[in-house]
Amino acid sequence: MKNKLFFNFLKSTNAVVGGIIIVLFILIALFAPFLAPKSPNAQSLQNVLMRPSLAHPLGTDEFGRSILSRIIFGARVSLNIALIASAVALGIGVPLGALAGYYGGALDSIVEGLVDITWAFPTILAALAIMFMLGPGLHSVMIAVGVVYWAGYARITRGQFIALREEEYVQAARAVGASNLRIIWRHLLPNSLAPLLVQLSLGMGQVILIEASLSFLGLGAQPPTPSWGSMLSSGRAYLLTAPWLTLIPGLAIMLVVLGFNLMGDGLRDALDPRLLHTKK
Repeated sequence: MKNKLFFNFLKSTNAVVGGIIIVLFILIALFAPFLAPKSPNAQSLQNVLMRPSLAHPLGTDEFGRSILSRIIFGARVSLNIALIASAVALGIGVPLGALAGYYGGALDSIVEGLVDITWAFPTILAALAIMFMLGPGLHSVMIAVGVVYWAGYARITRGQFIALREEEYVQAARAVGASNLRIIWRHLLPNSLAPLLVQLSLGMGQVILIEASLSFLGLGAQPPTPSWGSMLSSGRAYLLTAPWLTLIPGLAIMLVVLGFNLMGDGLRDALDPRLLHTKK
């Protein structure tokens, strides 16, 4: 079964391209100290706003720092935030959705009400409100984004549990005396992972966009931490004289978000082969 899913994944061009992009950025983040030509925070007032050249492949910023080095280390910041914020969202959303979907009743109504309240606010505004309470910084970004995105995982988990809780294998588990916790953990949750994986891939791209937006506004990564969003913000003043300051981090954000979106699309096709055949 696992091999079949893997081959279905490889059949999707979007999945392969997205996977290659994501793996490339992961490798860049992991080996950042070895790939970066200089320290991302090393300043050189003699090399301020240098154009891309052999000496400085992606140019330098207003402090003479290497854009290439800051882009490489910025990948580590963005992927780290995406991973931890998504883990926070999963840690909140999946248990609440599982309990609501399995037990129903008043608990289901409460969770659904919380989901509706969360979705009533635009994502960026809700994240900004939480950031103002927590203060600026990377840890605050991780918590804020995780709290904002939990509702999507809760809704998906709830829907899956409602669809599966009356299946024959669940009834059989109840008949042999399995506890509710065991049924949820051993039977329902594993069979609900497919849509959660798709949502996770798509959601990580959205998390990176939110982190870049918050850093652009000065609420995310604080100087001199290399962040693609803060690089975009600092480059605004030099759009006409040094456009590479904004163009390069903008392209990095676009590529990594595109990679996660393509991979999510490929996962959806692999987990539902009918969609793959329809696209042919």
